[in-house]
Amino acid sequence: MSPVTEPENPDNQTVQGTTAPQNQPTPPAIPVLAYPFYAEFPVLFGFGSQPDNEAIKKKYQEWGIVGHNGLDFGLPSGTDVLACDDGVVTQVGDNGDFGISITIKHSWGSSIYCHLQSFGVLVNDIVTKAQAIGLSDATGFVTGPHLHFGMQPNNPDVNNGYLGYIDPSPYLSQHTDKPLPSPQPIQPEPVIQPQPVTPPIQPDVPVSPISPQPPQPSQEEIEKQATAMFDARRKENSVKGNDAKKKKREESISKIFSFAQEKKKITNEQVRDLLHISQSTATDYLSALVSRGMLKMEGKGKATVYLF
Repeated sequence: MSPVTEPENPDNQTVQGTTAPQNQPTPPAIPVLAYPFYAEFPVLFGFGSQPDNEAIKKKYQEWGIVGHNGLDFGLPSGTDVLACDDGVVTQVGDNGDFGISITIKHSWGSSIYCHLQSFGVLVNDIVTKAQAIGLSDATGFVTGPHLHFGMQPNNPDVNNGYLGYIDPSPYLSQHTDKPLPSPQPIQPEPVIQPQPVTPPIQPDVPVSPISPQPPQPSQEEIEKQATAMFDARRKENSVKGNDAKKKKREESISKIFSFAQEKKKITNEQVRDLLHISQSTATDYLSALVSRGMLKMEGKGKATVYLF
């Protein structure tokens, strides 16, 4: 079936009072409007048309309209959408079942462009007739890509069965040709002037003969050198690592001895808590102090104590 759309949310509409004050100037008549697209596209669903789908008919009842309140044009996705007349943008972006839409306020009323893919204007932007404002698509409540175009006059009759919208057909008569891209000026090709060939400068002094290069080492010799360098570096690192371990061990033993001087009597458990080390490491450090004659050991097993 033909794509159908829904009415604009009344909360988003700009509606004036239906009763004009006395002595108010006559509102401007609706001028000739431009079709909201370049070239020509067919009308898929006219103003006042009735849907065949029962679910869509129920939607119409929920919206409070008696028929389709706009024109659906068969624009493929990504087609330029144009402003029908000069005006000021009052709404841009997501608009419920209308999908992405743009609303423009004109001197004679307002127009709306629905189910867009994207927009190229913002609220309060001033637009001119036939200016590109967005791209068509199938956002919102639709059955396929198209443009829903609607219009309201100033002081709309919101009780006309179409929420104040009127048939745009009598006012759309101006087609707009898509502007051609500006031609790029042709740049003349540069003329390449032939360059005179300059003979090479002859040296004033005789060129020395090329010195013979020293023989290159074989692959086997290179591997031997690399292995020797690796072994030397590993030995060096091992020595450095052992020295570092010895230094750390002596520092720990010195801390234990200072601790024993202060406490006079210490245990393996106290040394483990002091240095955060294992029981075997603490035993090793304490045995070194005993062998050096710096501490005395009494007792056996868990009852062993070390005296200063």
